[in-house]
Amino acid sequence: MMKRTSRTREPRMLAFAIGSLSLLLSGCQLFSTERVIFNEQGIRVGVETDPSVNRSSPPAMNEHPGHLTPQDIQMLLSPVRVTGWSGTVVGWFDQPRPIPLFDDAELHAIARPIADALQQSSPTQRVLFYLSNPRSPYGDATSGALFLRHQSLHLVVTDHKAFSKADTAGGDEKDLRDTKGMTLSLMRPYQAAGSQGSREPDWAPFERVHLSMNVKDVLAQANRSLPGIAAAVQPKPVSPPAQPAAAPEPSEAAQDLRLQLRELTQSNQDLRDRLNRQTEQLQQLQDELTKLRRDSETARPKKSFPKKSIAP
Repeated sequence: MMKRTSRTREPRMLAFAIGSLSLLLSGCQLFSTERVIFNEQGIRVGVETDPSVNRSSPPAMNEHPGHLTPQDIQMLLSPVRVTGWSGTVVGWFDQPRPIPLFDDAELHAIARPIADALQQSSPTQRVLFYLSNPRSPYGDATSGALFLRHQSLHLVVTDHKAFSKADTAGGDEKDLRDTKGMTLSLMRPYQAAGSQGSREPDWAPFERVHLSMNVKDVLAQANRSLPGIAAAVQPKPVSPPAQPAAAPEPSEAAQDLRLQLRELTQSNQDLRDRLNRQTEQLQQLQDELTKLRRDSETARPKKSFPKKSIAP
């Protein structure tokens, strides 16, 4: 009787284990909400569940699928500026200066993937982006998310490759609360246009670096400020080919700003190299001190105690 009971229990236990494993796998698929749409050359763009949707009562749905062209994405993200602090020693002496969130090459690379992701996203999802920085020794990258709601583009940034994270000297992962003191803003001609009519969503915890801009107003300002790009966005009737207009030369202020950025980058690199050399010299001095201490201990004469004379 005991043998029959043990034999009948084995298939039941096996079926129970298979059922538990299937439930576990289905649960993992349920909680894995990220869907990658573009992943090439260190750039990843996808969609994920927007945590700010259900933080409002009633839930605030996004205006997705979004219908923005790659040119629209470039004009909306081009005026965004970011400031922050570096977590290295060099960052103690740097004055935070606003820099573009994306440079021209990055904007050109991510504009179409972001436009495609907006078209494939649902009202409860948002578009995420990640741009790696292979030259960073700390694994810094530009990452964040964006979505459309209330006729505005809402942008949140969780990291930027220009600002090195704090070195914990222990190999720990990045602290979600460490935002490197980053702030987002729009360059001066777009500030008034971006702040009108934009309503801030109820952001998720630790998402403190964010910006909201009115899509219509910012695109209108871009059309006034950048007529060349605006002409590429709006369709025009077929007309005889005309002579291309000469590209405007960069202003003296823009050239000075580029020169200052180049000099600042070079000075930061020099300070970092100097810090590395000083660290190596300090390590050498510590090794020499340890060696001298060992040599002095081995060369120290042992104490000899006089023998006591025995009285006759």
